Amino acid sequence: MMIRILIYLTLTFTLFSCQSVDNKAVDFYLEQANSYKAKITRDIWGVPHVYGETDADAAFGLAYAHAEDDFINTAENFYLYRAQMGLKEGASGAIQDYLIKVLKIRERIELNYLTDIDEEVRKVIEAYAAGINYWMIQNPNNEYSQFFPVTEQDIVAGFSIQNLFFSGVMSSIEKLQREENIKEEYTSLYRNQELVTGSNVLAVNSNKTSDNSTRIIINSHQPLDGPLAWYEAHIRSDEGWNMMGGLFPGSPFVFVGFNENIAWGFTVNKPDLSDSYLLEINPDNNNQYLLDGSWTDFEIETIKLPTKIFGPIKWTFKREAKYSVHGPVLEIADKHYALRFSGMSDIKQVNQWFAMNKSNSLEEWKSAMKMRSIISFNGVYADKEDNILFLHNSSSPKRSEGIDWKNVIDGTKSDLIWNSYVDFDEIPQIINPSSGWIASTNQDPFKVTDSKDNLDSSNYSPTLGLQTRMTNRAYRSIELFDEYKEVDEETFDLIKFDNKYSKQSRSYKYIAKIFEMQFDTEELNFAQAILKEWNLGTDLNNTSAALGVCVLSSEWISEQGQRIPQDPEISFKECVKELTATYGKVNPLWSDRNFIARGGEKTSVQGGPDVLRAIYGRNDEEGDLNAAGGDGLYIHVSWNENGDQDSKSIHQYGSATQDISSKHYDDQVQLYVDEKYKSTFFEKKDLAINTSKVYYVPE
Repeated sequence: MMIRILIYLTLTFTLFSCQSVDNKAVDFYLEQANSYKAKITRDIWGVPHVYGETDADAAFGLAYAHAEDDFINTAENFYLYRAQMGLKEGASGAIQDYLIKVLKIRERIELNYLTDIDEEVRKVIEAYAAGINYWMIQNPNNEYSQFFPVTEQDIVAGFSIQNLFFSGVMSSIEKLQREENIKEEYTSLYRNQELVTGSNVLAVNSNKTSDNSTRIIINSHQPLDGPLAWYEAHIRSDEGWNMMGGLFPGSPFVFVGFNENIAWGFTVNKPDLSDSYLLEINPDNNNQYLLDGSWTDFEIETIKLPTKIFGPIKWTFKREAKYSVHGPVLEIADKHYALRFSGMSDIKQVNQWFAMNKSNSLEEWKSAMKMRSIISFNGVYADKEDNILFLHNSSSPKRSEGIDWKNVIDGTKSDLIWNSYVDFDEIPQIINPSSGWIASTNQDPFKVTDSKDNLDSSNYSPTLGLQTRMTNRAYRSIELFDEYKEVDEETFDLIKFDNKYSKQSRSYKYIAKIFEMQFDTEELNFAQAILKEWNLGTDLNNTSAALGVCVLSSEWISEQGQRIPQDPEISFKECVKELTATYGKVNPLWSDRNFIARGGEKTSVQGGPDVLRAIYGRNDEEGDLNAAGGDGLYIHVSWNENGDQDSKSIHQYGSATQDISSKHYDDQVQLYVDEKYKSTFFEKKDLAINTSKVYYVPE
């Protein structure tokens, strides 16, 4: 009997896999594509500058250009967006599908798409999906034909899942699992998501610059590869859309970047946006929970989870999902927890991103941010009018005072269930500090500029759960801006590329404990002396950085995971052993240890974890560190005192992020390691004389 079932399942899967794309569907989407027209101009670095008469035309062209350069990561995202990770990765993927289905992300989009998404935004999203479909039709041998046709609902789902990722609910679930010693993980949504470790945005205006200019460096740290890696593009229309900067695979909008009038960047912040409620279950009825003294029925649904078993064989598992009035319920060990988090039912993120993309002034940008559908991120803004702004953006719940919201909340009381956000004016924001500078580096929002201009934390409710952590990058940026009375373009870049640790940082204090220890071997005493000699830099010729970075990485990783780091002596001895085994010594040059790898070539690179020149490496087969996250795409934008703009950028690899046969696969690597930039060619006149290719889609 079992053999018959396996044969049937295998045959079913084979027939399904061999189905060709319906010709009528192809004809329909070709006709749809012909309703758009976009011009794609590739500059000499291969970066696409996409133009359309309408916003929708431009979005269509952007999707096509991005698919040319990186269709793989765009397509891989659709497993997640459609809750089909189980078909890709088996049981571990099905766990992710369960969480997405429990939150009813796709159902909410289907129900509310026409009412919640603005008409002009719908046109852009639908055109973007059409651009991907057109590329798939033109490239029928791609490996992801099962996702044809891509829909506007797929695109909106991606934004909702990103909100889920940055809401903090994943960390809350992980914490509950850790406390109950449960290994089942709901918390890995994206490949390489652990490399979303921080970001920098630095801004200065005429109060700080030597030439009365306004400057911003946008330097968001993401994985260097995968679905969360940056892609650079410029999109322009006759309807007022003119943005250039970074976006992720599957996004119609620029996330960080600039137009002729304004620029902004984001850094990850970690306000408390999620709550876990411990429910009391009726001992006589497992489908009821206590609320305000009465037993209340759960809403119960059955969720189907198609899952790959092995090889071509799949099976659809069924799992029960429960909902309380608080939100979806997870059973962890023998306890029931209800989840509630900001943006839980919100699909309007696309409206806000588009409004930001179309903004041309401080007032318009702030108006977009007041929409509150992008639930987190610190925003740093600069413009040609000499304005700079820091916004600790957070859609923070309006919670009852006097409750410790950091811990699990009593789920038996309905008055602890929040239903609104604090007002926009109640979240931390600073505009045009007298110091003339702002540095956002994932730190305490009350320490982002000179002390005389910082906000007073006592003026903000503890229910916001604002972070108090200070990164090394925060300490170093404060030290450097204090050191330079005035900042010109060169000095601003020197600050951005600083690769040292501060003696105020957690990292240094962790290492410093080793200085006073007593060791009984010559090897360890020699290594201790190497650490004591360290100038805390990660420059190529540094002979202490390999050991120093190895030791402090243990503390950094633990802090990122909200765990207590191991004893530094253990880290020290482990690192001495590792470096000796790999290099035959504990003091190799940093240039022999730290690399960026591309196309089979490894190039030495300066920087390290949590320095302003952020490089997060993973050990390769040879034991070296290869950059996997940190500095990727970064952009320097400036306006002089007359309002004239200049912009430059660099990508860690090149514009053709997946096409190994293209010269743009790795043509920016050397500039990247040399800490130099290329021009963005944002202006039409500059692009005209630096063009490598012009074409139209549809052809």
